Amino acid sequence: MVYEILGNVPQGYVHKQRKVWSAGLVTAPSLVLKLYDMYVDGTPPHDIAFIRQSKEFLKKEIRQGKIEPYLGLGFVILSEDMLNVARWDTKYPVVIKNQIYGYGQGLLGAPDLDTAKPLDIRSEGAFCIWELGIVNHEKNAWKRYLKSKRSEADKMQYLDSVIEGPL
Repeated sequence: MVYEILGNVPQGYVHKQRKVWSAGLVTAPSLVLKLYDMYVDGTPPHDIAFIRQSKEFLKKEIRQGKIEPYLGLGFVILSEDMLNVARWDTKYPVVIKNQIYGYGQGLLGAPDLDTAKPLDIRSEGAFCIWELGIVNHEKNAWKRYLKSKRSEADKMQYLDSVIEGPL
């Protein structure tokens, strides 16, 4: 095997550490999502106004039937240009169903959800390596829930279990 043609990262790629903090819950009658704000280490997280706007955007998409609730629990990862919405599947509760929205920047370089549009995970990918740190935490929290009696208290324990800090 000739390895010199494999794994050659594009010239100019700079690998930047990410951090995450929990931005609360997005609640709708059929779905509750944990919202994570993921950002480049050394830069500030998204401001509270944008977090609020993200929650309203997600609620609107849920109301309009554009986000399937599946089991009704999951999480969202907000990054510098995407919203990754992950829900636990109804038929196979060990499977994450995710969909991604891409968004651009508006005036003065601020993130703008008015530009948000669904992206195809077949071309964009399901999760980046940083998001996988969050997914791993969520996997473990979900496994604990599945092993529990799945009571209301167990659901709340799942929703209260979040990851924060470096990824």
